[in-house]
Amino acid sequence: MALRTITHITCPCGHEGSIVESTYDDSRSHWYLATLRGLSHNGRYDGLDALFSETTPSCPTCGRSLGPEHTTRHEPHNLTSATVS
Repeated sequence: MALRTITHITCPCGHEGSIVESTYDDSRSHWYLATLRGLSHNGRYDGLDALFSETTPSCPTCGRSLGPEHTTRHEPHNLTSATVS
Protein backbone atom coordinates (compact mmCIF):
# COMPACT_ATOMS: atom_id res chain seq x y z
CA MET A 1 0.00 0.00 0.00
CA ALA A 2 1.26 3.46 -0.83
CA LEU A 3 0.53 6.46 1.35
CA ARG A 4 1.38 10.11 0.81
CA THR A 5 0.94 12.68 3.55
CA ILE A 6 1.28 16.39 2.85
CA THR A 7 1.98 18.61 5.84
CA HIS A 8 1.27 22.23 4.92
CA ILE A 9 3.41 24.86 6.64
CA THR A 10 2.96 28.63 6.76
CA CYS A 11 5.78 30.93 7.85
CA PRO A 12 4.87 34.01 9.92
CA CYS A 13 6.05 36.09 6.93
CA GLY A 14 3.22 34.52 4.88
CA HIS A 15 5.24 32.13 2.70
CA GLU A 16 3.66 28.68 2.30
CA GLY A 17 5.28 25.34 1.59
CA SER A 18 4.90 21.69 2.53
CA ILE A 19 6.61 18.51 3.64
CA VAL A 20 5.59 15.53 1.52
CA GLU A 21 5.98 12.09 3.08
CA SER A 22 5.74 9.08 0.76
CA THR A 23 5.58 5.57 2.18
CA TYR A 24 5.25 2.27 0.37
CA ASP A 25 4.82 -1.00 2.21
CA ASP A 26 3.79 -4.39 0.87
CA SER A 27 4.91 -7.97 1.43
CA ARG A 28 7.98 -7.53 -0.82
CA SER A 29 9.33 -4.05 -0.18
CA HIS A 30 9.18 -1.02 2.06
CA TRP A 31 10.45 2.53 1.61
CA TYR A 32 9.94 6.01 3.07
CA LEU A 33 10.88 9.43 1.70
CA ALA A 34 10.22 12.93 3.06
CA THR A 35 10.78 15.90 0.74
CA LEU A 36 10.25 19.65 0.97
CA ARG A 37 8.15 21.62 -1.52
CA GLY A 38 8.60 25.38 -1.54
CA LEU A 39 10.86 25.29 1.55
CA SER A 40 14.62 25.15 2.18
CA HIS A 41 16.65 22.62 4.21
CA ASN A 42 18.44 25.34 6.18
CA GLY A 43 16.37 25.17 9.38
CA ARG A 44 17.67 24.49 12.86
CA TYR A 45 14.83 22.49 14.44
CA ASP A 46 16.10 20.43 17.37
CA GLY A 47 12.90 19.12 18.94
CA LEU A 48 11.17 15.79 19.37
CA ASP A 49 9.13 15.82 16.14
CA ALA A 50 10.94 13.32 13.89
CA LEU A 51 9.56 14.78 10.65
CA PHE A 52 10.88 18.27 11.37
CA SER A 53 14.17 16.93 12.78
CA GLU A 54 14.72 14.94 9.58
CA THR A 55 13.81 17.66 7.08
CA THR A 56 14.90 20.84 8.99
CA PRO A 57 12.61 23.14 6.99
CA SER A 58 13.16 26.87 6.70
CA CYS A 59 11.49 29.67 4.80
CA PRO A 60 13.23 30.56 1.53
CA THR A 61 11.78 34.09 1.72
CA CYS A 62 12.90 35.24 5.18
CA GLY A 63 15.19 32.40 6.34
CA ARG A 64 13.23 31.57 9.52
CA SER A 65 13.52 28.01 10.87
CA LEU A 66 10.13 26.31 10.84
CA GLY A 67 8.78 23.78 13.32
CA PRO A 68 5.57 21.89 14.08
CA GLU A 69 3.98 25.08 15.42
CA HIS A 70 3.91 26.40 11.82
CA THR A 71 1.82 23.47 10.55
CA THR A 72 -1.50 24.59 9.09
CA ARG A 73 -2.96 21.21 8.00
CA HIS A 74 -2.23 17.55 7.12
CA GLU A 75 -3.55 15.77 4.02
CA PRO A 76 -3.20 11.98 4.01
CA HIS A 77 -3.71 10.28 0.63
CA ASN A 78 -3.89 6.54 -0.12
CA LEU A 79 -2.37 5.86 -3.53
CA THR A 80 -3.05 2.96 -5.82
CA SER A 81 -0.08 1.03 -7.18
CA ALA A 82 -0.79 2.49 -10.62
CA THR A 83 -0.02 6.04 -9.37
CA VAL A 84 3.24 5.17 -7.63
CA SER A 85 6.29 5.49 -9.85
